[in-house]
Amino acid sequence: MADPSRPLRFEAGLGATVGLGITPGIAAGTTLALGVRWSDWSVAVEGRGLVSLAPEVADIDISTTAFTVATVACRRGHLMFGCGLGTVGAVRFVPQDPWNMRVRTKALFGIGARLGSAWPLSDTWSVHGQVEAIWIVEDALLRRQGDGSETPAPPSWSSPPLAAALGLGLTATY
Repeated sequence: MADPSRPLRFEAGLGATVGLGITPGIAAGTTLALGVRWSDWSVAVEGRGLVSLAPEVADIDISTTAFTVATVACRRGHLMFGCGLGTVGAVRFVPQDPWNMRVRTKALFGIGARLGSAWPLSDTWSVHGQVEAIWIVEDALLRRQGDGSETPAPPSWSSPPLAAALGLGLTATY
C-alpha cells in the first residue's frame, strides 16, 4: 500500500512478456515502464518489444517483431491492481525470401484492460505478475506480393480483434 507521507513517487519497471495475437503465433519480449504513483493510483508509459516465435506465416518464411508504446492508468489495492491502457505501435514483417514478399511495417492501435498482483520485497522493490486483454482497433495485416492477377493480394495474416499478454517483472518505487 502507498505511504501517505510520500504523496508522489516515481516508479520504474522491467519485465518479461509473452503475447498472443499481436504478431503471428506466440511472441516473447520485454517491457520497460516509467511512471508516477500517488495514493492508490498510478500512471505510466510503457515500451514493449516482442519477437514472434512462429518462423513462418502461411508457408512464408518470415521473422516478425512488434514494438509498442502504451499509456497505462491503474487503481491499486494492497496486493491487486486493475488498469486501463491505450497502445500504439508497429509490427514489422521481414521475409527470408525477398522474391515472395518485401519488408513491411504496419501500424497497430489498441485499447485494453490489465489485471495483476504486486508483492512487495522491500520499501523500494516489488515483483508483479499481470494479464491483459487488448482490443485491436487498427490491426496489422500481412499480404503476399501479388502476381498482378489479384488486386489486392489476399491476406496471409491479420491481427485478431483481441490480443492478450502475460507479464512478470520487477518494479522500483522512489
